[in-house]
Amino acid sequence: MNHLMKKIIAATVMAFLVAGPAMATEDDAASDIQAVRALFLRQAAGATANDIHEMEAVFAVTPAGQPDPVSFVARAYRYWGREAVLAHFRRIFAGTWRFEPDEAAIQVTMLGKDVAQIYAPTRVTVGPPGQPATTSQFHMTEFAIRTSDGWRIATIVAVPAQ
Repeated sequence: MNHLMKKIIAATVMAFLVAGPAMATEDDAASDIQAVRALFLRQAAGATANDIHEMEAVFAVTPAGQPDPVSFVARAYRYWGREAVLAHFRRIFAGTWRFEPDEAAIQVTMLGKDVAQIYAPTRVTVGPPGQPATTSQFHMTEFAIRTSDGWRIATIVAVPAQ
């Protein structure tokens, strides 16, 4: 083997050694983005179906003694803690509630290995029991965290689009 060929082989091996971890990280990030997107769509389906058990499944649960990261902030209200957010959904599920994100416009951004930001323009239809419902457009921003049970929603921020 000539000297030039040895250099090419050595450079190729070094490139794979250096790029290998980066490739795995990119693959992990792509897998995480898919998992977070699927979680958000699961949340949307559960909300539209008024399925409180599905909503319970998508929100983060933290071990005893650790801060509860779950919150829901909108123009009209603010709920802090998993149980307060779930109580809110139990109340609104008594009436009309549909949560319809524009799936083509969903953006998931990894903010770190264990935190992701979700953005989705979303149509929300809401109405008290027995009353007409209204539909509004929102810029939904959510944060998902990696837990021992996988990705879970921690924070929902609903910003009216109009």
